Amino acid sequence: MTRPGAVRQGALALAFMAGLASTKVALADPWIPAAGHGTVKPMVRLYSADSSFSASGFGTNTKPAAKLNVTQVRITGVTGLGDHFSLEYDFRFAQVRSSRSGQVQSNSGLQYQEIGLNYGLTQTQHFADSVTVNVITPSLQNTKTLVLGPSRWAVEPDLQLGVQHGPFMATLIAGPRFFVDGGATQLRSELDLSARATHRLTFTGSVFFVDTIQQRRTPAPATFGEDYNLLRLGIGAVYRLTRAVRPFVGYEDDIAGKGMHAGQRIAIGIAIHY
Repeated sequence: MTRPGAVRQGALALAFMAGLASTKVALADPWIPAAGHGTVKPMVRLYSADSSFSASGFGTNTKPAAKLNVTQVRITGVTGLGDHFSLEYDFRFAQVRSSRSGQVQSNSGLQYQEIGLNYGLTQTQHFADSVTVNVITPSLQNTKTLVLGPSRWAVEPDLQLGVQHGPFMATLIAGPRFFVDGGATQLRSELDLSARATHRLTFTGSVFFVDTIQQRRTPAPATFGEDYNLLRLGIGAVYRLTRAVRPFVGYEDDIAGKGMHAGQRIAIGIAIHY
């Protein structure tokens, strides 16, 4: 049987070692683009799950749960502002469908909005770091039985680190997310790796980890999205069609968590550089 404490310690150690390795993030980039230049990534993500992690502790054990399907349209991007600043954004629109014993519930609408101001510190060809302040707006379409996204405003300061050597690149983004009413605090990190196989083809990998270190003693109905504990791994590929147009595909798997669905996700999109 999996020991929840050991799994949690292992996940924290993994995130910590990623930080020591100074490892490129799918949502953000410590290398600040020149003013007026940047990248926008529209994509469609399909998530499916029919099991959930135990609510008693962080671990890999799962049990049967209502079938959950999420179809999400997501747009992320970064644009250079000049003077070492860039603007980053993440907009998500989703349709959520839950079914169990023939009963079906659905919900759709604006799921998530995140806007951040990023400031570059060290900016060299092989190493970069930056600091970011993000604001997360709540979803207004949540219901008591079917959640689209966080129900409260949040602020997330992040540190980004990146290294590049030959065909290999790695970045790490890490920082706390504070829900402004004091209801919860999360520690979040994402490590992304990439290896260029040919002039046009690049393979990618990712590790995403979030741990809620502070939460309400008695959760209120309006605290959706605050208690979030998950370890997720991903792989993918990017094809350089032209200098500016790069289609990509990815697959992610929830491998450990606490009190939430355990599923898989496929993403298909295109990165447009300008």
